[in-house]
Amino acid sequence: MNKLLKILCFMFVLFLVGCSKERYIVCKVNVNNDIQDYNMTGTYKIYYNNSYVTKIEKEEVYTSSDLDIIEYFNEAKNLEYYNLNDLYSGYIYTIKKDNESVKLNITVDMNLVDIKKMIKDKYLDKDYVISNKLTTSGIVKIYESRGAICDI
Repeated sequence: MNKLLKILCFMFVLFLVGCSKERYIVCKVNVNNDIQDYNMTGTYKIYYNNSYVTKIEKEEVYTSSDLDIIEYFNEAKNLEYYNLNDLYSGYIYTIKKDNESVKLNITVDMNLVDIKKMIKDKYLDKDYVISNKLTTSGIVKIYESRGAICDI
């Protein structure tokens, strides 16, 4: 009987570990803005566990033949992510600029981000959050509202 109980406990632990495995969703977007003369491609890898986002890896590339547009995106994105990290924490980013593009690589550790402050500042909709955790359905809605297609 004792041996059977140990086996059942072991199987239960395996079941819990297997069910809580971190997975991810990929969202992609491609924006062609002929009026302002730029293109943007973005890939967003959303890691989650039990329907809550744990980490987001973003890669965005802005391209243009206009050097002023490239400089604008370089300055704007540096300021944007500096401010996001300063206000809410959890953002690690690199931005590289050349004559034709600005490439961003951003990692957002949702365990470090101040979700309450994001909601208070109206940066994040409270309907996308449960128990101070961003939901996968919420982040998918955010990216889809920006034109992304997600592989759910």
